Amino acid sequence: MTRELAPDTHLVAKAGEDPERERRVLSLHERRGQDLYGFALGLGLSEEEAADAVQEAMLRLWRELAAGREVLDLDAWTFRTTYRIAVDHHRLRLRISGSLGRLIARGERHGSDPADSADADALWQAVDELSGRQRAVLYLRYRADLPFEQIGFALGITSNAARSHATNAVATLRRRLAQEES
Repeated sequence: MTRELAPDTHLVAKAGEDPERERRVLSLHERRGQDLYGFALGLGLSEEEAADAVQEAMLRLWRELAAGREVLDLDAWTFRTTYRIAVDHHRLRLRISGSLGRLIARGERHGSDPADSADADALWQAVDELSGRQRAVLYLRYRADLPFEQIGFALGITSNAARSHATNAVATLRRRLAQEES
């Protein structure tokens, strides 16, 4: 079951303040809100944490634009911000718990699209077992459909590094899935 994200009421409450900023942020939320939410889930956040991360990313974008700073690529900027929020959340959880096991533990995963096959589900389960960076790159590439340039920007790496992570991740998945079939 995919959770539907409602428009951020804090942003809507400031309506009329700057119609262009409002249009840009709400349009981004409409286009990418579900992708951002799924990305946050893929980074190991619970459903509630993922929804909060998306809301926080949108609020930070609102503030960035309100401060007069130009954001050239809203999609990549917001994915990068969501990534950083998730990393910060995990760091805080790690500091509080003092246990790596708790960092790895996840809440309930988001449901798959009914059109997805069992093979696709198995593949995404295998993706979940990859390293965090590889998992993030594959999610952004194949679920959010971002080009490597935007993936690199979102994760704070070069586009070549993003491409390399994707290549290595796909090779790892192929080996693992081939071993399971044997």
